[in-house]
Amino acid sequence: MQSAILGEYFLMDRTLKSVNFFNSAIGDDETCIYEVFRIENFTPLFIDDHLERLKNSILIGGFTAQINIGQLKNRLKMLYSANSIADGNVKLDFRFTTDGNMQFMAYFMPVHYPNESEYNEGIICSLQFSERHHPKAKIYNAEVRGKANTIIEQRHVYETILTNSDNCLTEGSRSNLFFIKDNTLITADDSTVLGGIIRKQILQLANDKNINVVYRSVNMDELSDMDAAFISGTSPRMLAINHIDKTNYKTDHPLFTELRKALEIKIQEQVGK
Repeated sequence: MQSAILGEYFLMDRTLKSVNFFNSAIGDDETCIYEVFRIENFTPLFIDDHLERLKNSILIGGFTAQINIGQLKNRLKMLYSANSIADGNVKLDFRFTTDGNMQFMAYFMPVHYPNESEYNEGIICSLQFSERHHPKAKIYNAEVRGKANTIIEQRHVYETILTNSDNCLTEGSRSNLFFIKDNTLITADDSTVLGGIIRKQILQLANDKNINVVYRSVNMDELSDMDAAFISGTSPRMLAINHIDKTNYKTDHPLFTELRKALEIKIQEQVGK
């Protein structure tokens, strides 16, 4: 069984603790609001965007938490240094109980980054007929995540694509979704999906390059009409989709290639600061 935590220490509220005291179980009376960001060479990527989204998720969830961004960043530096981990994924975990208590934890989590084949040849995805209750907030949903994990394991796919009651594809179970048609980028409206941080960077790059973007969800009936598709996320960044169930896609579309190269340059510039 894979451990839920990496390294020797995790952060609980304001204190570093040994991983021997870590408990990942979410109680029946707890709501877990979380954020995951990636660090490279001890540099947290797009950290301000992640922390702003975290604050927004807590607000949407109906909870209150005083988050001092400067203090939190300093505590996270303690976490990186204590574990001597330069590259990885860090999870920020806020647990709210029904009686009004709150606990905060931050820790390095196991992660699967795309391998060379997935990066070059694209990934396989499968539809999942599920909808999030709060799509704009990163709130742990055991039902959706559990169903996604089952499909991924049974069908040997990389990701599931959430499909709503109108048969429209909205986002991945842990990623955002894009389609390309006639050199136009198509992605779900901001109000219907979690605003991914990498998604935000891609849309900014598209705007800089005067690439046309249409904000709408693609219907199942349109899948074979699309030229290409890809997902984006903290861990995968940008991965071309080879096929969704039985629909195949071009994995080296020029528009996708252009945006992925631009994103990597943007990330390396940030790491180099």
